[in-house]
Amino acid sequence: MTKSTRNFILLFFIIIFILLYFLKKYNDIVQQNQIDILVSNNVEFVYNEISYYKKHALSLSILFSKNQKVIDGLKYNQPIKLKNELNTLLGSISKYTKLENTQIQVHTKDLKVFVRNWEDKDVGLDLSTFRKGLVRVQKTKQPYVSNELGKRFNIKAISPIFDNNTYIGSLEVIMDYVSLKKRLSMAGIDVIPLLNNKFLNIAKNYKNNKKLYDYVIIEKNYNQNLYSLLVNNKEVFLQDKFYYEIDDTIITFIRLGNIDDEAVGYLVASFKKTNQKYNYLPSYEYKDTMIHTMTTQSNSKQITKNIIIK
Repeated sequence: MTKSTRNFILLFFIIIFILLYFLKKYNDIVQQNQIDILVSNNVEFVYNEISYYKKHALSLSILFSKNQKVIDGLKYNQPIKLKNELNTLLGSISKYTKLENTQIQVHTKDLKVFVRNWEDKDVGLDLSTFRKGLVRVQKTKQPYVSNELGKRFNIKAISPIFDNNTYIGSLEVIMDYVSLKKRLSMAGIDVIPLLNNKFLNIAKNYKNNKKLYDYVIIEKNYNQNLYSLLVNNKEVFLQDKFYYEIDDTIITFIRLGNIDDEAVGYLVASFKKTNQKYNYLPSYEYKDTMIHTMTTQSNSKQITKNIIIK
C-alpha cells in the first residue's frame, strides 16, 4: 500500500469521524429541544387543568349562591334544611361529572361558619382572621377563586349571597387535588402536591401527613414511585433548573401561590420522556337534565349558560 493511499484512507476515516461527531451533536441538540418542548407543553397542560378546575369551582359557587333554598336557609337561620339542600346539589354534581371530594360551606355576613356539608363541629367558627379570600369577597361583594390556605390548602371559590340586593353571607365551593391528579394521570403525568412546612401552623389538618424534606404532602394517597424518586434525588428541591432528567423520567415543580401570590407549595409533576396525547381526556359538562334542575332551583338562566366547562 502506497503512502498516498494510506493518507487517503486516514483522511477518509478522519472525515467520517468528524461527520459522526457533528451528527451526534446535532441529534443531541434535536433531542434536547424535543424534551424542552415536551416539558413546556406538559407544564402548560397542568396550568390549564388547574385553571379549568378553578373556573369550574367558581361557576358552581356562583350558581349555588343564587339558589333560593340556599338564600332562605341562611336568611331564616335554617341550617339543617340548608345542609340537606347542599348535599342534594352535590349529589347532582357527582352524578353528572367526574369530580370527587367537592365540598360546600356557607358563611354568615360576619364570616362565621353557618353550615358545612361535611361536618358540624366548626359551626360558628370565626374565619375572618385567617381566610383572606372570604374577607376579600365580604369587602368587594364579588365572586373570587384561588388556591387558598386555611386548615387545608386547596381550591376555594367564594361567591356572595344576596337577599334582594342585601348581602347576607357567602357560599364557598372547595375542591382538593384528587380529581385533578387522576385526570393528569390519564395524560401520563403524575403529581404530588406539597405545602411548605412553615404553613402548618395554619394548615393544621396536615400536621400528621407524610413529610418530604421542608414540605408536607397534602394528600394521604400519593404516588409512591414519585415519592421514592424525590427522596432519592434531593437535589431537585434546589430548583436551580426548570426541570430535571432522572433516567427516563422528567421532574418539574409547578408553583402554587396563595391569594397574596406567595409561593406556599408546589405541584411536583413527573412524566416519561415520551410524548403524551391528551385528545382522549374526558371533558366536563352538565347534562341537560341537570341544567334544567339547577336552573329551576336557582332561577338563574344566565349563570346556567356559563356553567358548562369543556
